[in-house]
Amino acid sequence: MRKMRAKTSLIALFILIFGIVFVASISQHSVFAADNASNDEGVGGAHFISFFDKDERMNVRSDAKTVREALARTNIVLGEGDKIEPALDEPISSDDFNINIYRAQDLIVLDGLHKKHVRTASTNPEDIVTDAGVQLYDADVVELVPYEGLLESGNMVAYRVKRAKSVNVNFYGKAITIRTQQKTVGAMLKEQKIDTDTEKNWVSVDLKTKIKDGMSFTIQPQGIQTITAEETIAFSEKTIQDYDLEYGKRVVTKYGENGQKTVTYEVNMKNGVELSRRKLSEVVTKEPTTQEVKVGMKLNLPSGSHEDWMAAAGISAGDYGYVNYIISHESGWRPNATNGKYWGLYQTSKARLTSDCGSNWVNDPVCQLRSATKYATGRYGSWSNAYNRWRAQGWW
Repeated sequence: MRKMRAKTSLIALFILIFGIVFVASISQHSVFAADNASNDEGVGGAHFISFFDKDERMNVRSDAKTVREALARTNIVLGEGDKIEPALDEPISSDDFNINIYRAQDLIVLDGLHKKHVRTASTNPEDIVTDAGVQLYDADVVELVPYEGLLESGNMVAYRVKRAKSVNVNFYGKAITIRTQQKTVGAMLKEQKIDTDTEKNWVSVDLKTKIKDGMSFTIQPQGIQTITAEETIAFSEKTIQDYDLEYGKRVVTKYGENGQKTVTYEVNMKNGVELSRRKLSEVVTKEPTTQEVKVGMKLNLPSGSHEDWMAAAGISAGDYGYVNYIISHESGWRPNATNGKYWGLYQTSKARLTSDCGSNWVNDPVCQLRSATKYATGRYGSWSNAYNRWRAQGWW
């Protein structure tokens, strides 16, 4: 009986001790509860919040409504560059809520000859470089390297940007730029999953060629293939002779616009050389617009007859018949006559007329006749000999 009483007393003592520990535990959590807590949710309307600050963890129970308020309640201060997750205005909505604090540190970023100091809480190397204001491009990498300026900055390591090299490739007729860290052309093409089988593709440089920044080469498919090209259709021009506009002037009344067409070809290639090309189809995607131009035809000729002009040019009266015959057949006495190659009364080069009569030769038939006399006497000796030659062969 005494043993049973002793055992009962021992159990009662154990229960008493457990109760004291449980109450103490409840009291320890209650220490972190905020004043004026309501009974809306949880115990007293509060949530259990875990703060993760570097390697430290702190658990509290609080009725703070936002992350910002929870930080203020626990006297946690954010420094320059520190980051927090979730955001400061994020509402605390669950009974078990985690807040992560990332503390900023002073780091060194090396970009070629440039060195930048940055204070950031980022841990990802690319993010650290971006925070330093350094732009990264495709295929650029960031390396962690030893830093010699320990005494200057306190940093034993630095984040170095290793820039990719740019390679210009004419790939199947299209210009593309590839950025790469590879050492050779072959390695780069393998990285880009471009087939280097010589039966399928021709590469204009050896695959063992070392990659240099800005280098260029060509890749063309071998054998017969079908290619599609966008080609320009040049606009045509319609000219309208305007006798009220001074001769030689051009006035565009409607501007032309080039068209566009899609052309499909069958092309046979061998080692980058096009052996043959055959058009398979052509589709006009945009019709060209014809340009309309007014061309001035108005002449300011001296008064008088053709004989008056010949007299003014110093041609003797005995030669009038010869001159009239040749000029009538060459130009019909039109000072602005042309066949596209020869110009003026006696159909000579524009350069000769400009040299003899200046830029306004078209309005100066007298000077043109002087130039014609120089040509006739210089080549044939006289107008009469020039006339005989013209009659014999139909030109002079």
